[in-house]
This record gives sequence, C-alpha cells and structure tokens, in this order.
Amino acid sequence: MATEKPATVGIGHVEVVANTAEDARLATEEEHRLTIPEALQKHYKACLWSMAVSLTVVMDGYDGALLGSLSAFPSFRSQFGTYVNAKSGYQLDAHWQLALGCSSPLGNIVGIYLGAYTVDRLGYKRSALVWLTWLTGCIFISFFATHISVIFAGEVLCGISWGVFACLAPPYAAELCPVVLRGLIEIWVVMCWGIGQLLSYSVLLTLNHRKNEWGWRIPFAVQWVWPAIIVPLILFAPESPWWLVRHSRREDAEKVLKRLASGGVTDEQIRRSVALMVETNRLEANMHEGVGYLDCFRGTNLWRTEIACVAWAAQLWSGFVIASYSTYFFELAGLASQDAYKMSVGQGGLHLLFNLISIAFVANFGRRRLYLCGLAFMSLIMFLLGFVALAPETPAVGYASSALFLVWNCGYQLTVGPSAYVLVSEVSSTRLRAKTVALARNAYNLSLLVNYFVGPYILNPTKGNWKGKTGFLTGGIIIFFWIWAWFRLPETKNRTFEELDILFSKKELKARDFKSYEVVEADIHDVKLGALA
Repeated sequence: MATEKPATVGIGHVEVVANTAEDARLATEEEHRLTIPEALQKHYKACLWSMAVSLTVVMDGYDGALLGSLSAFPSFRSQFGTYVNAKSGYQLDAHWQLALGCSSPLGNIVGIYLGAYTVDRLGYKRSALVWLTWLTGCIFISFFATHISVIFAGEVLCGISWGVFACLAPPYAAELCPVVLRGLIEIWVVMCWGIGQLLSYSVLLTLNHRKNEWGWRIPFAVQWVWPAIIVPLILFAPESPWWLVRHSRREDAEKVLKRLASGGVTDEQIRRSVALMVETNRLEANMHEGVGYLDCFRGTNLWRTEIACVAWAAQLWSGFVIASYSTYFFELAGLASQDAYKMSVGQGGLHLLFNLISIAFVANFGRRRLYLCGLAFMSLIMFLLGFVALAPETPAVGYASSALFLVWNCGYQLTVGPSAYVLVSEVSSTRLRAKTVALARNAYNLSLLVNYFVGPYILNPTKGNWKGKTGFLTGGIIIFFWIWAWFRLPETKNRTFEELDILFSKKELKARDFKSYEVVEADIHDVKLGALA
C-alpha cells in the first residue's frame, strides 16, 4: 500500500483536516471517560465478534500442548520410539522428539510472514477464512501418517495456519474494542490458548490407556472440529474499522461501527471515532516513510518493535524448557504416566482459572507493574524448584517439584501470560501493526525452537538428565528479563493509539515516565511539525 502524502493546499482541505483533528480530540476524551461497565454496554457486539475470531487461537494452544505431550504418550512412544530399559520403557529418539517440537514453530515462522501479507492485502476476515481452509486440508497428513517423518511434515504445514492465527487474533481484538476494554479482551485470547491446551490434555488423558494406533490418531482428528465451528462465525464477522481506514474506506468503517454500536451510541460519536482513526493514520503516515518490515526498525519504531518482540519471547524464556515439556517433566519428576496427564489437565484448568482472575489485575494494574511483579515471582519459584531437585529422588520430591511448577504456572497466567498479549497488541503503530506482530510472534517462535531444541538434551534421561535443576538456569534468565523490563518497558494502559504515537516520539521520555506524562494539544502539534519538517 502506498504511503499517503499530506495535502498542502486548499482552504477546503485545511478545514476538513481541522474538523477531523477536533473530532479526534473529542473522541480521545470520550475514550478516557468511558468506564468498563459503560464500554461493555455500548460495545458488547464488538467484544463478542473479537472473541469469536480469537477462537482460532484454540487450535494453536491445542497443537502446542499435543506436540509437547506426545513424548510421554504410551501409544505414540510404542509405535515410533525405541525400547530403552525396564524403567524407562519406550522413548522417542531425542532427534525425533526435537523434530516434532520444532515442526509447528517452523511452520509458524513461515505462516506469520504470509499472514502479515494477507492481512494487509485481504483484511482480517478473509485472511482467517483462507488459512482455516488450508488447515482443514493439512490435518489429513498427520492423521493418516504411518511414519513419524510424515507427522513432522504435516505439523509444519499445519503450523503455517497457526502462525497466521496467533498474529491475527490479538490485533483484531485490539482494533475492534475501545481502549478501556483492550486489556480485558486480550485476556480472552490467552484463555483461548488455555482452552486448547486443556482440551488437548483432556483428550490425551482419556486415550492414555489405548495401546493401538487410534490412541494417537484421534487427538489429531479432534482438530477438524474447530474449523467447522469457527468458519460459520467468521463468515458473518465485521472487518476491522482500522483496516478499512488504512485502505481509505472511511464510509465502510463508519458502517462497521454502526453495526457494532448499541446502548445509546450516537452517529456523532461514531463519526468522531472514525475521525480518530483517520487522524492517527495520517499522523503515522507523516511520521514514517513506509509500511514495510524495515520501517519497524527505523526511528521510534525500533523501540516499539523491541518491546513487542521481547515481551512475547519472555513468555518462553521465563519457563525455559520445563514449560514446553510439562507432561514429560512431571514423568521425569517421578509421577506415573496417568498421574502426569492428570497433573497436566490440572495445569490446564489452573490456566483458565487464573486467566479469569487476571481480569481484575489487568483492569486495575498497569502492564509494566504486572510484568515486573510477575517476573520477580516466577524467578523465585524457579529457584525453589531447583533447590527441591537437589534432594534424593522420592515420590514426595516428585510431587513437590510438580506442585512448584503449578504455582509458577499460576503466577505466569496472572501476569506475564496476559500482559504480553496486551502489550503486543498496543505497542505498535497502527500502520505497522501486522508486521510488528509478525516480528514479535517470530521472536516467540525462535525462542520456542530453542526450547524444543535444548529441552530433550537437558531433560532426557539418556542425555543431560537435569530435571528440576533446570530451575536454576531458568530463574537466572528471568532476572535478565526483569532488568530489561525495568529500563525498557513503558506503561501503555488507558492510552489511545494516537497518544502512544506521541509518547514514543518523545525520545527523551523514559519508559518509567510514560504513566505520569499528560499528553496535551501542543504535543500533537509538535509531532506533526516534526513529521513534516
């Protein structure tokens, strides 16, 4: 899409721009006056549609948990593994364990860039439909596989779609809902991932006793259920009004907002809301030369890209190795296979419960404070896990290690888990959102690949056999991210996208000063003059 050039002549044009700027100012004031109950009353349709599109993330959570658990699944290990000894039974070779873990992230990396392209060109709605169709066909490959290499290929191809969904749902939710609801609706995205994870663990627990091939084929077949549910919903979903504005379709954006409005929203308020989108898009068009990937690393966008990438990558590094192989970790800690899957189902349930609790935290605390407190808590728990693992191996030590990991998981779901999704959806400029989210998600996927690559060699009994002592390494890594967050992570809560553009343009403003800085009309004027200079 070509970059818009600001008009410089014409009295009529000047008046239109002035009116748009005034409408944008009034819309910003309205956004800040809006309370959560009022926003839910006026914009519940927007929330419901964003929640419907976010259901695509369920499949990503399901597949991630499935691939991380197959290493501990008896029927899968007996068919594709090799016999080690009477104690360890059948085990997947470390290189195939690694390959399966890397398959979906590899597909994600490709899918994320393809998804950013299709979202920019086709919009959120049509992109979702295209990639749901692709996914439905690719599931056949894993389901009918007779060799582990075919499963690997199928998961790489399926991962392309999951990469698109992971980058499509958070920005769509952020663009459809008002500022005061952004954080809350992003929690639903995290919960969708947790629903998929819980569903995967539940299916595997139910089929854990089956020794034939259907024990592992059925979990792959379950993935066909979700496209059948989601496609009919997305067919009737609205396009993002921000995307329509970026493509010079202001009237269509107003129609979408009218369709989504309820509870006394007037035509005047809708016009002002679209004016804020137009003004934000114009401001960013003047500030940036283009909307390509390189623009994500130019000027103030570099800091915004850094925040998005590190915030999402830290999700993996704060649970390094252990979180990616949780069911396998429970087994290595000394739990029987059935008990390990029960523990994983409990983990999935805690995921959803503490995501619900996190709604109150996200609504009342800033992203920065939540992130810092969460990292400090998780580092402490990981060090405790490491110390417990120094004790002689007994069933009690195994359950203690598993319980500590569940405590870590609860802290994660309250803080860093939802905060990262909110930050990624808020921190980028609106014109570069699809590409910034793509870069951030691939920072996550590269971190996931490191986890999957290193995990088997750290945890596998035939390799490093670190088990819970990995907590020492992970706790130290979390400290590094806490230091980064203290100096580099700003507060984005209750800021419109235009206000964030202005705050990031002030190079002298430190991350910890974002919360207290009050944006005034002169700041907007200064940014416009600087952009045009």
